Amino acid sequence: MENLLKKTAVWAAVAAAIYLVFYFFFDRSVASWIYANWSGNWINDWGTYISYLATGPFIAIGLAFCFILVIICDPGFKKRWTRFLLYICISAAVAMVIGEAFKYLLARHRPVMLFEQSLYGLHFLSTEWELNSTPSGHTLRSFSILTSLSMLYRRFTYIFIAVAVLIGASRVIVTDHYPSDVVFGAFIGIFVALWVYKYFFIKDSV
Repeated sequence: MENLLKKTAVWAAVAAAIYLVFYFFFDRSVASWIYANWSGNWINDWGTYISYLATGPFIAIGLAFCFILVIICDPGFKKRWTRFLLYICISAAVAMVIGEAFKYLLARHRPVMLFEQSLYGLHFLSTEWELNSTPSGHTLRSFSILTSLSMLYRRFTYIFIAVAVLIGASRVIVTDHYPSDVVFGAFIGIFVALWVYKYFFIKDSV
């Protein structure tokens, strides 16, 4: 966790570069190919089922329940399990707020708008949330929660991150998001979890 600020800046630059490359050169062709070849088949169905794991309303209800549980069981946050649970909840909540802010600011057209209306790109400052694509909400929710869990239970890191990757991939498979949206969401989820971990459990400076 040392030099987290520097690592965040470096990985932000890497994520931005990947995002731009996919945005300009690959996103449309990938989404169009998946739509033409996988739409309505078992792969699409599989992606839909995987996506349910990070559905927004379910996660929001879960976070609310966990916050209430922590307040009722340990209002002073002295117990180990309540601190862990609070850390996970705050990581997810912060990531979700950041994600919604970027969705509003960038307001990127979803793939469905490319298929049906030939619309692609950013139209900025839009409250039509269901039509805003970047970053992927499912991806940032899954990566924030599962990265938090991997920080707490290091031996299961590969399993947690593999599940997060599957959820991110499912968003591309069901053509609700472009690959670059998933990269953006993963970056937000991972680094929000790392920063919240630092302030929860590490007292040294950045």
